[in-house]
Amino acid sequence: MEWDRLLSRKRYAEGGVSGRSDYDTIICSTLFRRLQDKAQVFPLDEDDYVRTRLTHSLEVSAVGKKLGEYVFSELKRQKADPWFETHTEKAFSDVLLCAGLVHDIGNPPFGHFGEFAIREWFQKNLGRLTLRGESVTGLLSQWQIQDLYLYEGNAQSLRLLSKTPHLGNGDGFNLSYSILASIIKYPVSSIDLQGDAGRRYRKMGYNFSERELFWDINESTGMNGRRHPLSYLLEVADDIAYRTSDMEDALVKGVLSIQKILDTFQQLKTDCEEAGGTPQEAKACMDRLEEYYREERNKDGNKPELTALQRWNQLVQEMMIRDAGNAFVRHYAQIMEGSFEEDLFSRTASGYLIGAISELSERWIYTSPVKTRPELFGRRVIDSLLSQFMPAAVRCDTGRALTFIEQRTMDTVSDFYKSMYRRASQGKGEQEKLYLRILMITDYISGMTDSYAKRLYQELFI
Repeated sequence: MEWDRLLSRKRYAEGGVSGRSDYDTIICSTLFRRLQDKAQVFPLDEDDYVRTRLTHSLEVSAVGKKLGEYVFSELKRQKADPWFETHTEKAFSDVLLCAGLVHDIGNPPFGHFGEFAIREWFQKNLGRLTLRGESVTGLLSQWQIQDLYLYEGNAQSLRLLSKTPHLGNGDGFNLSYSILASIIKYPVSSIDLQGDAGRRYRKMGYNFSERELFWDINESTGMNGRRHPLSYLLEVADDIAYRTSDMEDALVKGVLSIQKILDTFQQLKTDCEEAGGTPQEAKACMDRLEEYYREERNKDGNKPELTALQRWNQLVQEMMIRDAGNAFVRHYAQIMEGSFEEDLFSRTASGYLIGAISELSERWIYTSPVKTRPELFGRRVIDSLLSQFMPAAVRCDTGRALTFIEQRTMDTVSDFYKSMYRRASQGKGEQEKLYLRILMITDYISGMTDSYAKRLYQELFI
């Protein structure tokens, strides 16, 4: 792979480019603003301190840019590639700046639990939907069915960025291919996961509906079926941002305490010593949290636990940026060949810390009733809305009259998503139009904010 192609400025619709930069286009968009009311960890939370998808995306963007700056500087210093001698750091890191902003833009309400709820609904109910007496699963292709069974927020992001009506046209945000390629963490389709790709990738990166766009991005950037190198940096930027912020938010919510963190870290260090030892730098970093806490208590200041953790998070983020950046440089040849299959944190002190924080989060944060109760409510919301809208969508635009209830149901669907369907379905056969009508409802519900989904559910069912 070569950077002149990897950082392609090509766009989905060349004639639709506005005077705005990609960054301006993103931050001025409705879809980006909606992230302020989508859960990062705690759904439907009234505390304005905890992160939302919007603040998380801003943090990923900032970390991604720092990673880009660090990696560019190191690769140029080591003369790893002549390209870095003739180009600016901005051309490299600005892609990560923008990709960080939109990497979660396709996530549904209620966080990752919302993704599980949508998948679950399709797996249980798609075969029960009928059109003209035939099961929908008998009318769709296997690829289309797998898209629904394996619904994925990453693939939804690519879909929304390229298909939503924006600034008077239907070509989405029309971002550069370099940005779109960077957010494709899994360069495979749902049907590919049934073959050899399933051993390398856990999830899909694009839907049947975006297959032509993916193929064009793949060809134009020279990825040739491999991950874009910047997708590795975006992935670790996401890890760095949420691993540290989840602990901070949990502390504010009362789910965690500094003592609980310290006790968990101490137990993990003891377990690792018995299994072969803790990396010295990781051990020293975990010990530093206790030092910060002691310092803050001695100051007799406000919220010593929170301040200590915030200081520690800053330290950890700097360490992780350095370790991930160095790993990228160290494995540069493999990454550019498309043969690198490890994590950039593998065999680093930061990787050990990521493991420790992950263990802490799984034990105390992600299983907390403060998080799981609203998630279970969110599952009911998504299940009820899909059950209400999907049967009507399957039967609409088929040449037959809808029932009174079906028509009123379709009248409720936002014109924003109906216009997406009308544009995409032009000239398509009946099978693909059916698939696109199902996606219309999936787009509608996954595009809702947490509060709007809750409010619509209450209006319709309570």
